[in-house]
Amino acid sequence: MVFWMWLLLWLCAWCGAIWYDVGYHSGNLTYLFMGAAVFFSIFFFTSIAARLYPWLWYGLIVVITITFCLPLEKDINPFVIIMYGFALVAIVHQIRSKSVYILVSTLLVSFLLLVYSSMNPTFLFLMIVVAVSVYAAAYFYQNNHERIEDLEVRYQALLQTYRNMKRDSVTRDQHARQEERVSIGREIHDRVGHTLTNLLMKIEILRLRDNQAPLDELKELAQESLAETRKAVRALREDHTTGMAAIIHLIRKLEAEQYVSITFSMRQNALSVVLTPEQASVIYRAIQEALTNVMRHSNGREAEIVLEAPGLTYFRFEVTNPIDHDIEEVKEGFGLQSMRERLAQIGGQLEIRVYQQQFIVRGTLQLKEETE
Repeated sequence: MVFWMWLLLWLCAWCGAIWYDVGYHSGNLTYLFMGAAVFFSIFFFTSIAARLYPWLWYGLIVVITITFCLPLEKDINPFVIIMYGFALVAIVHQIRSKSVYILVSTLLVSFLLLVYSSMNPTFLFLMIVVAVSVYAAAYFYQNNHERIEDLEVRYQALLQTYRNMKRDSVTRDQHARQEERVSIGREIHDRVGHTLTNLLMKIEILRLRDNQAPLDELKELAQESLAETRKAVRALREDHTTGMAAIIHLIRKLEAEQYVSITFSMRQNALSVVLTPEQASVIYRAIQEALTNVMRHSNGREAEIVLEAPGLTYFRFEVTNPIDHDIEEVKEGFGLQSMRERLAQIGGQLEIRVYQQQFIVRGTLQLKEETE
């Protein structure tokens, strides 16, 4: 995109310079077009030949000089001065080696050839001031740009380190939580499960000896307790979280792995409500789908999540992300339609709107039955 913008500027400058030279000096139009053809042929390679970039600009300056500055007695072409300005900006901005000063010197010499016919002591002094200013500006710009690039590299390194540490923190938390759950499950299995198994064996022995009906009930109760214990052990070994913990875990994972910047806030009794497992699962899936849409369709990869329960009567979640332009009509895809259907199944509703270049997904569900 930048190359084509520069190409357009150079085309305008060349057209103006050719028009001025032909109109005021009866210049050879064929010669000028040949110079333009050579110039743009070389200019094309500046976008693909990075190693030869300084040498290409030597060639471009020479083409401009030969085309418009010779013979020396010609009047100053103002459009050629604009060309020198373009060349100076491009050289100082793009070239990082010491050759930038040689190129600036070549450009100044070429400019002197352009203004040779108007040379006088005052103009010569002005040229010296301009040359010193150009060298000083190039020097300070180069140094400042190098410092900015160095700061950018350090910032990216720190940002990558921060993200790696955050990702490692999430992984360590998962491992620690899983190890703790496995440890608790092992303790329950080894102690309570072993005790219940022994109890079942003794009840079975007593039942065979005395054939008492109450012992059948005790055996059935012990078997149910053992089944519940095994179920609890399996649940502890599963790495599965629901509710607020699952939402927070999802946010941390996206920030660490997908580089999504998320602002998360809870307002008006959001932590005081009691959500059923079904409600918690639907809210989690809805927020997950909204964040997935942010990663797919938002260039900024930024989002804001707000959870609230006004009056302990309704629970509301809202996911907002910036967009490049306003959308006249929102077309719901499969993800948004599924989100709406899930909320409808538990008596909730989904609202999607665009306001001031913000894409807003808001879900609301009633809590009266769960909070009474």
